[in-house]
Amino acid sequence: MHFKGEMHYRAKALSGVVTQFFWGLMYIYLYSAFMGRGGIEGFSTSQMVTYVWLGQAFFAMRYVNTPKKVCQQIENGDICYNFVRPLNLYNQWYASYIGSTLASTLLRFLPIIFIAFLLPSGMGMSLPVSIEAFLLFLVALILGMLINGAISMFSVYLTFITQSSRGVSSIVNTITAVFGGILIPLPMFPQAMQQVLNFLPFRFISDLPFRIYIGNVDIKTALIQIAISLAWLVILILIGKLLIKSSLKKTVIQGG
Repeated sequence: MHFKGEMHYRAKALSGVVTQFFWGLMYIYLYSAFMGRGGIEGFSTSQMVTYVWLGQAFFAMRYVNTPKKVCQQIENGDICYNFVRPLNLYNQWYASYIGSTLASTLLRFLPIIFIAFLLPSGMGMSLPVSIEAFLLFLVALILGMLINGAISMFSVYLTFITQSSRGVSSIVNTITAVFGGILIPLPMFPQAMQQVLNFLPFRFISDLPFRIYIGNVDIKTALIQIAISLAWLVILILIGKLLIKSSLKKTVIQGG
């Protein structure tokens, strides 16, 4: 239902395409100034350009958002109406978030990819390094979207605790943006930091799929990293379910 509802917002999607296109150009110029023509060790300028365009095309998948409707219901007390429904609230909220994210992505990514391939050399997007890499890219991208949804459920839990989604949203978005390669591609971080960030769940949302696509991560390493991302997905969902269940038991609404 959320997927179908989001698909109706075509004007919103069009404005998103224009916005992401200009953000992509800005990032390319900015990173190019830091990297120089030769790039940095293990990460060329052409790879960076494709990395950026993939990030803009799949922005909805890589940006961890706070489920606004759910958080608003928690803040104003309307969440009580969900308690009488014979549903698993975690599963419902998680599915709603994934549906909205997927719809927003499908409305935006094709125009951005199409334009990026038409741009001149040095600014345009490149094809995947191999068919195998492209297939693994798709698998990693889907897992990344699911991890995105699992992390967003932690913001729901924190909203139950703090009774305000604004601060929670800022904290969650900042952490995932910095540690997941949204603001700065992870290959541009110092090697010591990369060794830590490579095993945190945030980089699996977008950094891993994009680096598989551009060939910055080889096939063998990609398979190992995909297995790690799958393990993180299971862990995050299990922990999220336990936390949401605990918060629902302790919820007090208007003294009731």
